[in-house]
Amino acid sequence: MKKSFLFLLVICTGLIAVSAEPKFKKITLDDMFRSEGVGIGDFNKDGKNDVVVGDYWYAAPDWKLREIRKPRKETRGGYTEAFAVYPDDYNRDGWLDVMVIPFHGKSAKWYENPKNEGERHWKEHEAFKGTGNETRLYLDLFGDGKKVFLMGVEGKIAWVPVPEVSKINELWPHNLIGDEPKPAHKFAHGLGASDVNGDGLLDVTWGGGWWAQPKNKSEKSGKWTYHAKQIVKDGVADMYHLDADGDGLNDVLCTSAHGTGIYWCKQKEDGSFETNPFHKGLIRETHSANYVDVNGDGRKDLVTGRRFFAHGYRPSLAGQASELYWFDLKMTKGKAPEFVPHKIDDQSGVGAQFLTEDLNGDEKIDVVVSNRKGVFLFLQE
Repeated sequence: MKKSFLFLLVICTGLIAVSAEPKFKKITLDDMFRSEGVGIGDFNKDGKNDVVVGDYWYAAPDWKLREIRKPRKETRGGYTEAFAVYPDDYNRDGWLDVMVIPFHGKSAKWYENPKNEGERHWKEHEAFKGTGNETRLYLDLFGDGKKVFLMGVEGKIAWVPVPEVSKINELWPHNLIGDEPKPAHKFAHGLGASDVNGDGLLDVTWGGGWWAQPKNKSEKSGKWTYHAKQIVKDGVADMYHLDADGDGLNDVLCTSAHGTGIYWCKQKEDGSFETNPFHKGLIRETHSANYVDVNGDGRKDLVTGRRFFAHGYRPSLAGQASELYWFDLKMTKGKAPEFVPHKIDDQSGVGAQFLTEDLNGDEKIDVVVSNRKGVFLFLQE
């Protein structure tokens, strides 16, 4: 009797584990190529999160298409002028504005919310020039609650703070962290804000090395100490840190932008990195990746997918799969991590930048993407 009870308990536990796997409802907002980046926010102050892709924003709950600026021609060919999109109240007037990072090398521009004053286009402002690296970041780099932009600016990796309101319409100041031009080139691949040395501060990484964030606050606006330690040779996308094998050293997690697979870059005692590829045959062209707790188990997971036709477009191949996955990271001390794949969809993928946030306020991570396939929401059920 006891054995039967234990057997049933095991079976029931297994069923509970299986049923706990997140499921997503797919909503297609647009079947046209609008952008490679996407953002969310309540732009009309109706209490609901809307979606923005640069030229347009989609008003919840019916997702009505509204223009922010003159739209690009409706085509899947060519390249968009919205490779990354970051909503925020930049001028501190209580309304969400939108920062748009355009095609590589061009100036970052922010668009001023017209505060529900008709259907007119939003006022455009140039923020900073010469954007570089195909991975751009807007994050709390210093842990002070204030987000800054991190990317190539005029040929060097730099961080850009949002200026005071009195100077918001001028060119925004940028702070160079190093002189190395390769990671800041307009077509460079791979950038991250990762705590490499384990001091609790976010350093800046690229494939060929990393810059250590200064501990002294007064030194953060100057050049940071550079460590020329090759992390990964492939062109990658977003880079994250984790101690995947429990040895006390932070490793780097990233994906291949034009190749295939996921990389666990194990940090060794001498500060060098050992590159370990996973799932080489599963997924390719992963130009962006997010590191977030998808299933609510307290551990972060990796979300990534194929950037459909990253270079160019061929109509005859329009039906090709463009997968979107989340990977459950299984970590055991002293062993290599496991990356357990869970497919969300195979006809969407990701863009150059996408979102994994709670869109509808149910405290579950949703996914929002835009690329050549269209604009999609994946609401976790």
